[in-house]
Amino acid sequence: MISIEEKRKLYLGDYERKKDIIDAKISDGIKKYRKGDCKIRFVNSDGSPVVGANLKITQSTHDFKFGANIFMLDEFDDEKKNLEYRRFFKEYFNLATVPFYWDTLEPEEGKPRYEKNSKKIYRRPAPDLCVEYCEENGISPKLHCLVYDKFSPEWLRKLSIDEIKKKYEERFKQISERYSGKMYEFEVINEQLEYLWNTPTSTKLTTQKDFIEWSFNLAKKYFPNEILVLNEGNRIGQLSKNTYYEPYYLLIENALLKKLPIRKIGVQNHMFTGVRAKTDEEYESAIRRVEKELCDPECIWKSLDLLAEFGLPLELTEVTIPTLGDTPEDEELQADMLRLWYSVWFSHPAVETIVYWNTVDGYCYSDENWNENNCRGGLWHHDLTPKKSADTLKKLFTEEWNTKFTSTTNSDGFIDFRGFYGDYSVEIDGKQFNFSIHKSQDNTYDICLPFL
Repeated sequence: MISIEEKRKLYLGDYERKKDIIDAKISDGIKKYRKGDCKIRFVNSDGSPVVGANLKITQSTHDFKFGANIFMLDEFDDEKKNLEYRRFFKEYFNLATVPFYWDTLEPEEGKPRYEKNSKKIYRRPAPDLCVEYCEENGISPKLHCLVYDKFSPEWLRKLSIDEIKKKYEERFKQISERYSGKMYEFEVINEQLEYLWNTPTSTKLTTQKDFIEWSFNLAKKYFPNEILVLNEGNRIGQLSKNTYYEPYYLLIENALLKKLPIRKIGVQNHMFTGVRAKTDEEYESAIRRVEKELCDPECIWKSLDLLAEFGLPLELTEVTIPTLGDTPEDEELQADMLRLWYSVWFSHPAVETIVYWNTVDGYCYSDENWNENNCRGGLWHHDLTPKKSADTLKKLFTEEWNTKFTSTTNSDGFIDFRGFYGDYSVEIDGKQFNFSIHKSQDNTYDICLPFL
């Protein structure tokens, strides 16, 4: 049986060999790219400075988006689990991926499941339900996905190309009328390179030469003011090996040369270790076949640098980090992997968003040949108790990558500091004032305190 020491060497060995260099690069990147300078002057009503006043600065939100799919919203048989899922999701994440898979959104032609009280389909909560939850809890919803042809409804696959395009236009129009202005972003294309062949559940649309151009131009027509995302399956490993000749790089380059309205580049980072395993021997063999390029921080940075050359923001759209066994030591390893890779991504200037995928063990996608539950990739156990990885994620964004402190105004009534980008409050003499630190603004403020 493979030991925990060997697992650590396989998955974190590249990091451990270059730990000091990598830690320094992470620290420097976070300081440089995730924080901004802020200066606040406090004055009395007559304009004189407020000197020596004690104040408390608290960061309330992050500009950086850290999310997960919300596919299990109200999907548990146990109502206590539904309530717990609703509680922890808003506590741990500020973005939610909302499912718009066409096969389950409109399984019966002409009867889409947008409304919150729609007939339930497992792991596919109705969009209205998800958006309502997000709006109530200050979470940004993202649409996944406008064109994911592998998940096309059966009735659509029987149609001609012209009829399919007409139905897609109806779909775009409906979604635009209902959700424009309510979503953080809209994924337009997903996993085209993963499904270049015509799968049994695809339509004839993906066989068309202009498939990507047609999809983005249609999206531009109905979502002219939205962030439109091109997303693809695991390409980070390939990018670090094949560089400019990797298919995803060439696909993006071609799309931008054609002036398609892509505003963000998405790339997945699933480590589906053991997803096809049916025996203990197959599972251990899968652990040993680790894809080194997904584990080595230098390879990850190289891949992100390549994608960043296009001048667009980047998003880790789907992340799975496996728990390579069922012991406390395995869970500790998962948490350490999460800390490292989130830190690497967070330190890169082009990355704006990280989305974890399945948050709870035992409720993942599976079929006879593919079982994501084998990966134990959740951050919560099946009973919804948090793993060490969930606690690690929360600590990163609420403690380590969060700005909170107390201070005193100087002789000119000023305080100045460098803080993580986001929204803030300052409390002084029992009164609270709000301000923000954003990358593209002058973070200088005058606050008048007439009560002092």
